[in-house]
Amino acid sequence: MLPWHSVPFFYRTSSGAEIDLVIEHTDGSVSAIEIKRSLTAKLERGFYNARDDIKPSRCFVVHAGDNRYPIAEGIEAIDVTSMCNELISRS
Repeated sequence: MLPWHSVPFFYRTSSGAEIDLVIEHTDGSVSAIEIKRSLTAKLERGFYNARDDIKPSRCFVVHAGDNRYPIAEGIEAIDVTSMCNELISRS
């Protein structure tokens, strides 16, 4: 569940930069969420390029594992349940 009046969308440029889910929150902040089926969270260059374009306040990589850990500065790997809790807590 997304907070009321949040705007979700997919972001992709013609050069291939993309983020699976971008959420514009009512307070003006932006979250970038990349979704991976694997147990680990590995990002491609296109994600970093897209992140530079949209400048989100928070970045997550949802993965099939059970743990949560930092990938790089400002980017956190997160399991599905924890991601749902993050979104609910913004409601």
